[in-house]
Amino acid sequence: MTFRSSLIGAFRALRRNITRSLLTTLGIVIGIAAVITMMEIGRGSAANI
Repeated sequence: MTFRSSLIGAFRALRRNITRSLLTTLGIVIGIAAVITMMEIGRGSAANI
């Protein structure tokens, strides 16, 4: 199996399961935003103390 055929298969799977793909992407974005927010809150608290 070549890289190109693997890539085509991956995009087909994404199109077939569009709702699951969107929910997974949304979860990743929310998770990254939460981690960044917590880090900045920690830095702000440390700066105030």
